[in-house]
Amino acid sequence: MRIQQFKSLAFISLLPLLSSTSVFGIVQDAVVIEFKHPQTIAVNTPQNTLGSASGSVAATTWTITSNNAVAINFTGTSPDETTGTQAFPQFSKQEVDAKGNLISDRYDHLETFYGIYIDGTDSIANEGSRGDGAIKTYQGGIVPTATPTQLVEAPTAAPSPFSHYGAIMPSDEGLFQMTLYSKGIGNQNTTQSGVYSTTVTAVITSEEQL
Repeated sequence: MRIQQFKSLAFISLLPLLSSTSVFGIVQDAVVIEFKHPQTIAVNTPQNTLGSASGSVAATTWTITSNNAVAINFTGTSPDETTGTQAFPQFSKQEVDAKGNLISDRYDHLETFYGIYIDGTDSIANEGSRGDGAIKTYQGGIVPTATPTQLVEAPTAAPSPFSHYGAIMPSDEGLFQMTLYSKGIGNQNTTQSGVYSTTVTAVITSEEQL
């Protein structure tokens, strides 16, 4: 009978020791919490400065707003009497006869050139070093030298605008300006007078850098 009593007392005496061990134990559990903030892109209606005569330069400026990097490229077409539609933007005008009537499937074209200047960026992927100003000018910029086919090359093909610039990071204010310079030159004797035009589409796509 005494032995049983002793065993019970011995077991009870261990309880304070076990309790004190659990009080001073420390458990830590770190967790990463993430929140996805989406990229946004907005492009304003471009401002046009028209060329006043053959051989002058027209300027079209877009303000591009985004909170991460973007890519730029262009598309465009123009009419042609042989193929119907050319897959590049060349200044053209449908010919008219002596009575002022449009002549079906007859167009005159100006020799067309393009250049681009980018301003207000934080950085450009293909710049030699951060802040390198030379990268901002594509194909002569304000003195345009790119042909219509070069302007609308596939993004990864040289010498497309994207292959020149790579990704473009806007300023800390979230914007930059892109100016497209255009020039059309006609033959004084054989190119019919009149207003020549073309439609160019700026294609702005996400190049988000994480």
